[in-house]
Amino acid sequence: MQSSQNVTVIGDVHGCLPTLSKLMELIPADSPLIFIGDIINRGPASLETLRLVRSMGERATLILGNHEMHLLATAAGAGKPNRRDTIEEILNAPDASELIDWVRHQYLLFEWRDYTFVHAAIDPAWSLKKARHLAQEVQDVLRSEHWKDYLQEMYGKDLWDNNLTGPARMRAILNGFTRIRFVDKKGVPDYKVKDAPGQTPKHLMPWFECPCRKTQDDNIVFGHWSTLGLVNRKHVIALDTGCVWGGALSAIELPQRKVLQVKAPQYCDPFG
Repeated sequence: MQSSQNVTVIGDVHGCLPTLSKLMELIPADSPLIFIGDIINRGPASLETLRLVRSMGERATLILGNHEMHLLATAAGAGKPNRRDTIEEILNAPDASELIDWVRHQYLLFEWRDYTFVHAAIDPAWSLKKARHLAQEVQDVLRSEHWKDYLQEMYGKDLWDNNLTGPARMRAILNGFTRIRFVDKKGVPDYKVKDAPGQTPKHLMPWFECPCRKTQDDNIVFGHWSTLGLVNRKHVIALDTGCVWGGALSAIELPQRKVLQVKAPQYCDPFG
């Protein structure tokens, strides 16, 4: 993919296959695709969405989101679906093993030209070099035969510290890539607040606006944050526009930054 002339990045799909199908009609047939994570869960067709993306072969790259990690943890026996999840159809499918194996071989961080793709954020404390190293650390374990053991203690709100080891280190790395929205002025994440900017305590700010963020000069593309909406700034692109909540499914063609959008029906009630 590094040698391709362009790439299309697709925001959080959440199992909304009909909307994804409409969006695909707008994308050049020869364009490589990067899915920014959370292609599954909450929507009506998580299984078929996952099968479709996997069937694209080398054309498609998946960034692991918090919902993919929840799927892997549940498959490993470390979690269980909640009432709004739609991942049980994946876990019960005849090809579940193949699908799970494909997911766990995907990426926490991926790079194309001078763009870096993550699901939610890069912890402000990390340089891009540090983020690459930490992403590879987790990817190596997820792709190993011991991946189920690794995920037994995945859930938690651990904050990054260079001295962390074991499960706490793994949780802090995963949080830094798949969960961060807001941080304080020192770059410390707040995992409780999920609102839109401007509706939060004054001491909090979007992670990408943190003055001490070590990746301020890097081009970062992410999703995860539906209440943030579409952002297309010099060094920051955000693509989660609330597809499953009745918003839109968004994509962007790089490097020209052409935005593509398809309106979506509401499949899930954010207050339900």
